[in-house]
Amino acid sequence: MTAKAVRRRLQPAERRTIILDEALRLFAERHYAMVTVRDIALTCDINVGLIYHYFDNKDHLVRCALEHAIEQLVAGYEERRIALDDPRAEILAWLETHVTITPTLTRMVKLMADYASSDIRDAELDAVIAGFYEGEKTVLESALQKGVDSGRFMAIDVPRTARRIGLMLDGIFHASASRGDDRIVADIQDLVDFLDVMLGLRAPAVCEASAPESGPRICPFPRPPFDEKA
Repeated sequence: MTAKAVRRRLQPAERRTIILDEALRLFAERHYAMVTVRDIALTCDINVGLIYHYFDNKDHLVRCALEHAIEQLVAGYEERRIALDDPRAEILAWLETHVTITPTLTRMVKLMADYASSDIRDAELDAVIAGFYEGEKTVLESALQKGVDSGRFMAIDVPRTARRIGLMLDGIFHASASRGDDRIVADIQDLVDFLDVMLGLRAPAVCEASAPESGPRICPFPRPPFDEKA
């Protein structure tokens, strides 16, 4: 006779994290509006009532799932940037964290895209999304300004450059979803290469030997160190 497995009792914080992880996954697999609280409870193998012990309603759960993903990104960045006194390294810490938690951020972007394209409006969810982009803006502008002030970066329009980096990051995740490829990590690495050109840290080399008749050809340059911890 086989003994029945004993289910380990989870601490409240651990249980809440599991619910948020599974909710975010389901929201990414389907449009979040089509996912029910019962669907999430079944996936977590818990009673529906337990979800309402942690969250007021589905709208609250959606907001918390998005905040959960953002918190992981911010925590990963803060862990990497501790004691850094290099503005380029600070920017790379932000990009590298995107690489490390790519699956979570892919789900986060899907949730935000589905919300943006819907006719549903939630002031609190809007505030969470706006707060995320404002936080990213602060991270990038601070590092860029530090680099310009120290003379490490060439004179640039800091707000515009920060916005460009953010838009390119968004584009990488959206492109991966629309094209169905798996190039997020490689595309972020390419962004690192392009970033060094934008900041004046290096210029593209010219290949004289293989230049076309119309003029010199731009050659790829060696990539700077980029610690992928995916």
